Amino acid sequence: MMKSRLMAGLVVGAGFALLAAAPAVAQDAAETYKQYQAGIYAKELCSDKMFTQDEYDKLGEALDKKVNYDLGAGQRLTLIEGMKDDTKKLVKREGCNSDQVKELLKRYDELAGAQ
Repeated sequence: MMKSRLMAGLVVGAGFALLAAAPAVAQDAAETYKQYQAGIYAKELCSDKMFTQDEYDKLGEALDKKVNYDLGAGQRLTLIEGMKDDTKKLVKREGCNSDQVKELLKRYDELAGAQ
């Protein structure tokens, strides 16, 4: 009897731990998604190139895999729109050869290589 209560307590405790970790995982996925999208946008700004829909689709698929499909369409769109202004300001202020922008461009290169 004592053993079964202990096991039940462990299972419940593990369930609560998973629930507590879920927001952190979603937050990590959102931040990862935002950073990679900033890399895509920085690539557009720095190369003065607009991607085709096919290129966006391929980059999007690679990025969705990277975040394990943890984000819904609405959240992804919010993240994309939210990073544009900050990324544009960073590129304008620091330039495409700055360390910060180069880090973003590395994220783009990683996605482009994963296609």
